Amino acid sequence: MRSLKQLFLFLSIGLLFACGGKENNVKFEEMSESEKISYLNAKIRKEPNNADLFFKRSETLFKKGELTEAYSDIERAILIEKKKVEYHVLKADILFAQGDTDLAFSALQTAKEVDGKYIEAYLKSAELSLYLKDYEKTMFDVKQAIILDKLNPTAYFLRGWALKEQGDTINAVKDYQKAIELKSDYEQAYEELGILYAQKGDALAIEYLNSTININPKNYSAMYILALFYQEHNAIAQALDTYQKLLEIKPDHADALHNVGYINLVEKQDYDIAIECFNSAIKVDSLFWQAYVSRAEAYEKKGETAKAKADFQKAEELKEKM
Repeated sequence: MRSLKQLFLFLSIGLLFACGGKENNVKFEEMSESEKISYLNAKIRKEPNNADLFFKRSETLFKKGELTEAYSDIERAILIEKKKVEYHVLKADILFAQGDTDLAFSALQTAKEVDGKYIEAYLKSAELSLYLKDYEKTMFDVKQAIILDKLNPTAYFLRGWALKEQGDTINAVKDYQKAIELKSDYEQAYEELGILYAQKGDALAIEYLNSTININPKNYSAMYILALFYQEHNAIAQALDTYQKLLEIKPDHADALHNVGYINLVEKQDYDIAIECFNSAIKVDSLFWQAYVSRAEAYEKKGETAKAKADFQKAEELKEKM
């Protein structure tokens, strides 16, 4: 089976700003993205020097993935009003999404200069440094964020991630637990704790991963880690049950399909079901060489040596290309 993999989960810290009074804002937030753009277009035609309208349209375009247009609008907002710190933070988000990390850092530095107490600027800077594996800068910005707000759960989560990346899992666990203490439904912190304990083979992984799934029943990555933990610790019934729940949410999860096949191959000796699972995994990921190996083993058990030989050969060819 494939080994446990950690996927970097890049954080999103949302900012909500109204375009008018409370009643209008509620109506605006209920609109579709296209409706929001049309509404803002009309408002901007009436108020072409209203920086907040350009900011809001930029934010909406950014969420739609229209980065060029979003950048144009946030630049217009900043041109009208340079001292709105949230404008510079959104500009950094857009620049990062466009792949320009240097300019993103520059925008965040400007945000800090505009308002040295705006915690989101430090958190975004820490997040960006973490992505670039600049742990010294991550720690500096997290420290500043905690000075501003010692009860901010995101700051502890980011520091925990940086510590984990540097191999200090003991203190990483402490920071993740602090994040949960401050925010009881902190899904990412629960999942990270589940991953760390799973890597140690500690049954606490089950508790943390189940908590993650309770917070977000569609978190299939947590389900996969939990199912794999059960599988690696011979809790086969629990593993199959968890894989089944995962596949109901994400039927094209190649690793889950493969692992269900592997359980049927090794534990249940149900070679036909195993082959069906491996077929499905290969259909999802044609480069999944481990699935070819497993299917070859299933064919061998059935005495279908020609098919087994072909799959072993295919697996070798794929491995050489990796």
